[in-house]
Amino acid sequence: MCGIVGIIRLGDRPLPDPGIIQRMCRSIVHRGPDGEYSYSDEDLLLGMVRLAVIDPEHGKQPVFGCNEDVVGVYNGEIYNHHDLRRDLVAGGHHVKDRCDSSILPHLFEENGIEMVSKLRGMFAFALWDKPRRILHLTRDRVGIKPLFYAQTSDFLVFASEIKGILASGLVETEIDRDALDDLFSFSWPCPPRTMFSGISSLPPAHTLSVRAGRAVEAPRRWWRLEIPPRGEHLKGSPKQLEIQFREQLQDAVKCHLRADVPVGVYLSGGLDSSAIAMLTRQAAETSPLALSIGFDDPQYDESQHAAVVAQAAQLPMHLIKSTAQTAQVYPRALWHMELPLMVPVSTSGFELSAGTRAQGVPVVLTGDGADEILGGYDVFKADKMRRAFERPLLRWLKRPVCRQLYKMARAPEGAVEFMLDVEARGASEIEAAFGGAYPVWYGFWQALDIDRDELLGRGGRRVRPSTEPPALWEHLLPPDLERLDPLDAAIAIEMNTRLPAWILMISDRCSMANSIEARVPFLDHHVLELTAQMPPSLKMKGATEKYLLRRAMHGRMPETIRKRAKQPFMTPIKEWFFSDQRPAYVDERLSKEALERSGIFEPSVVLRLRSGLEAGRSNLLQTERLGMILMLVLGVQLLQHLFIDNFDVDGPPR
Repeated sequence: MCGIVGIIRLGDRPLPDPGIIQRMCRSIVHRGPDGEYSYSDEDLLLGMVRLAVIDPEHGKQPVFGCNEDVVGVYNGEIYNHHDLRRDLVAGGHHVKDRCDSSILPHLFEENGIEMVSKLRGMFAFALWDKPRRILHLTRDRVGIKPLFYAQTSDFLVFASEIKGILASGLVETEIDRDALDDLFSFSWPCPPRTMFSGISSLPPAHTLSVRAGRAVEAPRRWWRLEIPPRGEHLKGSPKQLEIQFREQLQDAVKCHLRADVPVGVYLSGGLDSSAIAMLTRQAAETSPLALSIGFDDPQYDESQHAAVVAQAAQLPMHLIKSTAQTAQVYPRALWHMELPLMVPVSTSGFELSAGTRAQGVPVVLTGDGADEILGGYDVFKADKMRRAFERPLLRWLKRPVCRQLYKMARAPEGAVEFMLDVEARGASEIEAAFGGAYPVWYGFWQALDIDRDELLGRGGRRVRPSTEPPALWEHLLPPDLERLDPLDAAIAIEMNTRLPAWILMISDRCSMANSIEARVPFLDHHVLELTAQMPPSLKMKGATEKYLLRRAMHGRMPETIRKRAKQPFMTPIKEWFFSDQRPAYVDERLSKEALERSGIFEPSVVLRLRSGLEAGRSNLLQTERLGMILMLVLGVQLLQHLFIDNFDVDGPPR
C-alpha cells in the first residue's frame, strides 16, 4: 500500500525541476512511511511513497519490465500476484522480487493495458509505455484506492490524494460551488467532481491514457458489474446459493490475509465486521488482533457487542476509546479526508487507525461494502415499503402503518411526518428526474435542505435544487436500469455513486492517515460478481436486510450478533462541536469575519442555524438536520482555510 504522484508534459513547456516530486510525495508521506522513490525523463516525472506489506526488504518502486521500456508506480494490493508471477516466469520474464507491484510492467509487456482485467485486488497505478510515450492511469473495479488528476495548459498532474496535486504548485483551484450543491444534498460531490474546481477523481474501473505532447482524451471503462434483468438470476435452492456465497466470501478473506506483516481485523460488533472476524479466525494460521472503537455515550457505543464476537472467535481485542476530546483532531482528520462530512466519523476513524498503528498492526480487514452489495441500509427497506404502499388498495394504510413502524424503529421525533411529506411528490416524477430510478437516499437528501438557497446562493448564484440531479448524475447510472429488479437497481446506483464517493473514501483516508492498509473482502470482485447474480429475495427477505449473509453465518457466529439490527456508525455532533466544550476552531471558522472572508456561505444564515441547534428547542429530527448542515459548513470553512488560504504540505499542526 502506497501513495503515487506524477506529472506528464502535454505541451512544449519543459517539465519543472524533478525536486517538485519530493514536495508532492512529502504531502502524502502518511500513505507510505517506509520509503520514497522517483523517476524522470524528458516527458514524465513519477514519485511514490511506500508502505511495505509484501516483501518488505525489497519491493522498491518504480518498477520496470524486462527491458525497462515499461515503468510504473503503484498503490494497492494484488491478491493473486503469486499465480500471475508464476505464469510470467514460465513465459520467460525475470521478475526481480516477490512484491506484487513488480509483476505489473511484465503483465503490460504481455497484454498491454488490458492486463488490468487479470488483477484481483485494490489498486491505482501509473504505467509509462516509454516507446509509445503513453502514460496509463488505472483504478480498481469499485474505487477502493483513490486517484485524482488535474490538467493545465502544459501538464497533467496526478496523485493519490488531492493535496499531492496542490503540492506541485502547478494547479490553482478554489472550492467548487457546484460541488457545494452536491455536498448539501448528496453529502458528497457527484463523481468525478471533487470539492476543488479543476481537480477530478478518476472513476473506478477506468483507465486514462495520456500521450505526451497530446490533448487528453476521456477515461475509458474497462469493467462493469453485470446485474441480470428481473427473473434471470442464479437458480438453485436458498441453501445451495448460501453455500456458494459463503465459500466465495471465505476464499476472499483467505486471499486478503496474505501479507508479510501482521494483519488485524476491525470489529464493530455489527453483522458485517463480525462475519469478517469469524471468517478471518477460521482462515488465519494465528489469532489476529481485533481492533474496536468505543464511546463514552452508550447511544453510540457498540464495544460490548464487539467483545462478544472477539470472545466467540477467540481473538485478542484492543479497544480504542473515543471521547469528546476526539473533536480536537477534526482539522487534522479533514486534512486527510479532503471532504467535509455531515457526521464526523472521520474523527473516530482517525483515532481507530492511530490506535491500530500503535499496536504494530499495519494491515486490517474490514466489513465495508456488505451494505452496498446486499442492500443493508434502512433506506433500502424504506424504499421497499414505499413501493408496496404505492399500490392503490394500500395507499390509505401508508400513514398509520409508517407511524407504527417508525415508532418501533425508534426513529427520531418528526421523522415519519417529514418522510411522508417528501414522498408526497409523485414517484414517477422523481424517477424521471433521476434517470429512471427512485434513489433510495432521496428522502435523506431533502433532510439537508434547510435555508439551502439562502445559505449557498451568495451573489445571486443559482443553487441546484435538492430535488434535481446534477448534470453528471446520468453518466453514473448503469445501462438498462429499467430492466432490473428495483432492489438490484438501487444497489447498482449505490455501487456507482455513494460507495466510491463516500464510503470507500472515508475508509481509505481514515486508515491511510496513520499508514494502515484497510482491506475489504466483501468488495473482492469474485464476491461482487456472484452476489450480483443472487436473487433479490435472498438479499432482502421481507424486512430482513442482508438475508443471504445472515443465512451464510448461521451457526458460525453468536446468534445475538447474527440477528442484530444494523446500528450505523455515528459520532456525536452537538455534544462534541456545538456545546460549551466545543473546540476553539469551531468559533474561529464560523465567526462572521471568517465567513465573510471565505465568501462561501451567508453569515446570517449560519448564525441562525447555529442558534437553532444550540437553543435545542427543535424536535429530535430537526436537531439532527441542523447538526449535519452545520458540520458541513464547518468542514467547508476548514477546507478553505487548510487548502486554499493556508496550504502547507505538512498540513495543520498536530
